[in-house]
Amino acid sequence: MSGPGVACCLSSLLQASRLAAEGGLAALVTVGDRPPLLAASEAVREQAERAIAREGHASRFSDLGLNALATAMFEAGAGGSPELFSITADQAADALASYHTERRLHRLALTFVGHDFDHLYRYFVTRDTSDFVGGPGLPTVAEASQLRDAVSRHCRETVAALEAAAHEQALAVALRLDDSQALASVQDVLTDLTERGLQRLAAVG
Repeated sequence: MSGPGVACCLSSLLQASRLAAEGGLAALVTVGDRPPLLAASEAVREQAERAIAREGHASRFSDLGLNALATAMFEAGAGGSPELFSITADQAADALASYHTERRLHRLALTFVGHDFDHLYRYFVTRDTSDFVGGPGLPTVAEASQLRDAVSRHCRETVAALEAAAHEQALAVALRLDDSQALASVQDVLTDLTERGLQRLAAVG
């Protein structure tokens, strides 16, 4: 969960915030007929996917990390708006940039880790309950879906409650390092947040 492939996904999200703050995010995105936030999310995900393949970091966890990157981009770029597909390119860029300019990179990191836990546990629940759908515990597909949604929501809320401000400086510095050094620094933060997230999940049940 905190391997280099997943760290690459988190690093890509942090770099997207920096690019947005510097006015460079548009260079990654070809919007066409797609909503700007969707186009930006896809562009950052594809960039991370290429980096993972280039460095040989592909794994099941990195695949889930890429999904988490895409959904975290949606949340960060929405800036709290429920109308995801009505958000303009400028609005999405401003919302994403705010994590960098307002020194909230640690909150952006927590957003990513929450989504990573979401996708990971959704995968585990789907895998481990598929044989029981239709039985007394999960009589319908709808109830199995509700269970997945409840577990995912619990994961995101648990991670969101973690304290991560102590990592703000390390994340800001990582954005100025070369790729290998930046990845190592981001991975250190990711490892800490992942371990504490798992401990919190185990504690609260």
